[in-house]
Amino acid sequence: MPVAMPLAIVGSGAIADYYYFPVLASDPHLSANTWIVEPAIERGVAAAQKFGFRKDQVLGRIEDLPPSIRVAVNATPSHLHRGTTVALIERDISVLVEKPFAETAEDARAMIAAAEGRSILTANHFRRLTPSYAFVRDFIASGRLGHVKRIVWAEGHKFDWPTQSGFNFRRPWPDGRPRGALLDIGVHIFDIICWWLDEQPKVKSAVMDGYGGPEAFVSTELETPDTRIEVQISFLAKLSNQFVVEGTEATIRGVTNEFTRLEIVAPNGSKKTVSAPGNPDRADIARRMVTNFLEVVSGGSTPLLIEAKSVVPPLAVIDEIYETATDYLPDCYQEWVA
Repeated sequence: MPVAMPLAIVGSGAIADYYYFPVLASDPHLSANTWIVEPAIERGVAAAQKFGFRKDQVLGRIEDLPPSIRVAVNATPSHLHRGTTVALIERDISVLVEKPFAETAEDARAMIAAAEGRSILTANHFRRLTPSYAFVRDFIASGRLGHVKRIVWAEGHKFDWPTQSGFNFRRPWPDGRPRGALLDIGVHIFDIICWWLDEQPKVKSAVMDGYGGPEAFVSTELETPDTRIEVQISFLAKLSNQFVVEGTEATIRGVTNEFTRLEIVAPNGSKKTVSAPGNPDRADIARRMVTNFLEVVSGGSTPLLIEAKSVVPPLAVIDEIYETATDYLPDCYQEWVA
């Protein structure tokens, strides 16, 4: 059973509805101690009624939280993560931040600096907890893959997230660069790549669409001193949705949303399908994440599953892509678009 302590969930949009509320509502100790912070009170009350929380557990502002709150889940839209997380930290509240942890590496570093010596921060990069992605990391660390020479990753589908606010496409863009598929799908991809390699790759080239709005397609090449990386991301159409990790001793192939099965290819070409150990169910992963967070905050000896500082490198990669990417629109159309 998770440690029972007063907990706030800030934001009651799709991710809370899909991921956090079912976990919190499934345990009576957590359910009785959960506060929902939602400026749109009607939405918060509707969520409370749907999942069995009390109506008086719904508040409109972080400032209204009782002083007994020590932990919070930040499930607000990502452009609000820095402001809301810092506001929680200023109340000495530890925070589990939904992905992306922040919209920029600069914001992430500011959040981490604010929490230094005061609060515990973690992030929900849930793919690290899935059996297949964890298996690949362990396989690389064991040396069985050899040196990682190349990673090829293609992930795309028509955008279908059941957003309640529509923030994905109309949030403010303070840095002048709208952020779309790269910050959504891409943050998963680059988090896993940086985690597998324990290294932040540099961007060689990148092209994307967007034309003044959030991009729906990205193609980029990156590199470390030892590894070439090719990534394609799309909100427009279904891509192959596969990754290949090629090493000097073996190659691993996987399907991006298949969290147990992998194919290992030996240097002689022989193939073996393996089933990675562990539970791939997202509800179980959410429960593990929340339970771990509560145990760490309560002073337990369990290490934090995801350290906040470890999610800065993928955000820095994404920042670099935005800074260097070019349009793939043919020159003959550029003047017309302008």
